[in-house]
Amino acid sequence: MIAKSDLTSIISKYYLGGLNESVKWTIQDNHLTINFASPTREMIGKVEYDDIELENSTIAISDTTKLNKLISILGRDVKLDYQKHKNIPTKLVISDNQFNVDYALADLMIVPKAGEITGEIQYGIQANLEPETIQALIKAKSALPESDTVAVKSCMGIAEDDQIQFEFGGNIEYGNKTSYFIPHATFENSSKTFRMYYNSDLLKNILGNNKDVDNGNIYITTEGLMKLEFYKENLKSVYYLVAREK
Repeated sequence: MIAKSDLTSIISKYYLGGLNESVKWTIQDNHLTINFASPTREMIGKVEYDDIELENSTIAISDTTKLNKLISILGRDVKLDYQKHKNIPTKLVISDNQFNVDYALADLMIVPKAGEITGEIQYGIQANLEPETIQALIKAKSALPESDTVAVKSCMGIAEDDQIQFEFGGNIEYGNKTSYFIPHATFENSSKTFRMYYNSDLLKNILGNNKDVDNGNIYITTEGLMKLEFYKENLKSVYYLVAREK
């Protein structure tokens, strides 16, 4: 069994409100891994969940919108199983005490390869992402919905602590701007003058679908690769964003 809220939370963290419809679920020793990428390739990510009751397998989910609609009619706790043909899963069967829904699985070949980050990465900037910080960043972006760029830079706070500044609307010199500062950041010396630009719509989407987490972290390389990671009990989600031109 799995709580319906956990299942929908897993899905929301790769689906991102419709951004990623087609993914592969890989289950190994009750550990679920889902790799994904945004259509623009500005972001790749991974969702992991421990203690999922499905046998070792890799299945293709091609229509997450439909899967969400099927799950929506179920109760608070659900059971996952497979319907098979010649020992190959063809349907994901999800049931509670009253309902039983069958989701038709797709051919693995039609799901595009998501890609992964490999090798050791040195991050020059890092800070905690508390739930309150996540909500504040969403509010800062929501105040400027027409701007799709956020400038992320290092700065010194009033208490002379290192901070990360998120300046929404920051690519337009004389435009409207909102800024939020994450305190108590850690910088390497080479990162003291850091300034990069990112897709603020994508950032808000990620934050909005991870606002239910217990905690998180942000890491940034001096070359502009941003890593966002979030934790909630048995669930972990990680996103890598590449910087964009100003």
